[in-house]
Amino acid sequence: MNSVIDLYRCKDEIINDAYDRAVVNIYLQKEKKGYKSFLLCGSEAGVGTTSTSVELAISLSVAGWKTILVDGDLRKGSRYKRLNEDVKQGLSDYICSDAQLEDCIYATNWDLLHYIPCGTAKEESPVRMLCSVNMDIVMRRLHEQYDFVIIDVPSLNSSVDAQILAVKADASILVTALHSSKRRCLEEAKKQLVQAGGNLIGVVENKVDMEEYKKYIKDYDYFKQKKFAKTSRGGRSESES
Repeated sequence: MNSVIDLYRCKDEIINDAYDRAVVNIYLQKEKKGYKSFLLCGSEAGVGTTSTSVELAISLSVAGWKTILVDGDLRKGSRYKRLNEDVKQGLSDYICSDAQLEDCIYATNWDLLHYIPCGTAKEESPVRMLCSVNMDIVMRRLHEQYDFVIIDVPSLNSSVDAQILAVKADASILVTALHSSKRRCLEEAKKQLVQAGGNLIGVVENKVDMEEYKKYIKDYDYFKQKKFAKTSRGGRSESES
């Protein structure tokens, strides 16, 4: 029996609301176009792609959809990843060895969310593993068994892995970080995905500070009961119902 992987979401209601808005867009893509598998990749390293993937996967499962999160980064060893510390088998083990796919799927602390770690087998290069027939089998079986498949991969400027998996997934989503991501990197990442044949459907702008977020979402503080707070002429706050 595989151990249960603990995945945690942010407890801030405003941040969760922001992720829920992204979940709505993903859900609509499924309803309108039948998309089930979504690749998330950073325009560059350090933009928070993994944390975004985890949050979206949890949100989808909480909404009642059977979801699986796949660690598609086969380059970084398991020992460098917190979520992979206690796993015995994963994606690379199924691709390169006699491991059964069921043995590479782990339950999580969320009822409808499962997880596939990157794995421990390193006999083949990541490119050959991702281009293999077994990787196609993985994608086909996950499509059959789950409502949503979220795939977390390395940034586009660090490897070609995202381009390989982009054509295997129904849709791709770029992750960037406000202020720290370079416009040139974002434009180049988009170009690479499109040229590879990936179906780019949108961009998640990560690491947005609250003041910036308020400019985009007028009712950003609804969940903190401050939505109607205004300052009276006397300088005190008053609340409208």
